[in-house]
Amino acid sequence: MRIANVQFWKTQNGKGRPKPYQVRWAVDGKAFYASYRSSAHAELFRVNLVAAANRGEVFDTETGLPVSMQPETEALTWYQLACTYAQMKWPGAAANTRKNTASALARITTELLVEPKRGVVAPDSQVMRRALTHWAFRLTARSEAPEADVTAALEWVAQHSRPVADLKDLDVGRHVLRSISYRLDGTPASPSHSQRIRAVFHNTLEYAVEKGDLPENPLTRIGGRAPRLTRQVDPRVVVSPRQARELLTAVTYVGTWAHGRGRLLMPFFATLYFAALRPEEAVELRLQDCQLPKKGPGLLTLHQASTRAGSAWTDDGRKHEQRGLKHRARGDVRLVPVSPELVQMLRAYVDEFGTAEDGRLFRSPSGGRLDSTRYLDVWHKARRIAFPPHLVDSLLARRPYDLRHAAVSLWLNSGVPAAEVAEMAGHSVAILMDAYYKCIHGQREQMVQRIIDALSEDREGGASGEVD
Repeated sequence: MRIANVQFWKTQNGKGRPKPYQVRWAVDGKAFYASYRSSAHAELFRVNLVAAANRGEVFDTETGLPVSMQPETEALTWYQLACTYAQMKWPGAAANTRKNTASALARITTELLVEPKRGVVAPDSQVMRRALTHWAFRLTARSEAPEADVTAALEWVAQHSRPVADLKDLDVGRHVLRSISYRLDGTPASPSHSQRIRAVFHNTLEYAVEKGDLPENPLTRIGGRAPRLTRQVDPRVVVSPRQARELLTAVTYVGTWAHGRGRLLMPFFATLYFAALRPEEAVELRLQDCQLPKKGPGLLTLHQASTRAGSAWTDDGRKHEQRGLKHRARGDVRLVPVSPELVQMLRAYVDEFGTAEDGRLFRSPSGGRLDSTRYLDVWHKARRIAFPPHLVDSLLARRPYDLRHAAVSLWLNSGVPAAEVAEMAGHSVAILMDAYYKCIHGQREQMVQRIIDALSEDREGGASGEVD
């Protein structure tokens, strides 16, 4: 707190002390003193205090000093700010969010370095990025001993990081934004990639404003829009019901029958298509979450998901992290009615393969957690079995996630109300209609026919185009 209510007393001479001459004053009733060996130095200090008060300078109640006499503090660097921001964001953040934030901060930090002096060699760029991502901006690394090259790289960055105040020059921010629009190999980055880094850059600067390190966020004054992101699903990835069933059949052909590699995973992929589950939701599906009657439709109760981020980014050191459903509060559930076809698939699967000890339906052959690398390998092989060469090379169902897109598209085109589809798929209605607009068939054909009809009427009427 700073204030201008200042009171001064005469300089005292405490004989017999190493610094006998003591200047005493008070700021807002709080007493301060400074001791000197000679009366001349003490009086000079007091004169400067009184002069500052006469000029109307504000005095700090913590240091007792006027603004003009405050000790100079070392300028905060971007690297220091980024470290404190990463530490602030870590608690409670999802593991993948921690990982993406660290990666983004590392990229920005390498763009905010001063030119080294002649003869000073910078660390290898890959070592520098690894040191920043996996050590500087990863909170769990604090208890580990870094390698020598990592330590050297971080010391070099600390010495060559630009002051945060440099970002008041808008050209500095423009340089960063221009750089992150390209990948490290020089090719243009996707809008989602550059926007993710830009968001971390913006939020870090907002944090600096909040802490008083910057008067304002300089990015708000830089012209130009952020890369436009499209959430629309490409219709070319959506399979028909016949193609979906052919893919599921092809999955069962992967691996030997005795090993059951493909047969173990077919129902997993089936939940993505028939119930529109996200892969991370299907991985956590348990038998106790399923109502699977002998006849008729069933019901899945979803309440958690499992994502792989790596043991370095989770709180418990495991590779996978269990979290609540996407776009929902932790502990919330989603109810998904399922067709009799999927019910029978899951019943047959449980009868043949059972479940994991904790009730999980889908797992690795050893009973562990199903990993994306395992099911992706099976999926790619199944596509080559199910599709002719020209479709194998196409976008059609290139990812297992595209089965979910096919499911939601099918529901919408079948006339299921958008609000119901959004609830079952775990979307808001607005996001649902924005994402799947191009996959809703029938309306375009109706609009085209109306235009054709209007043109035909005009032609039959023999309109001359003249205005009376």
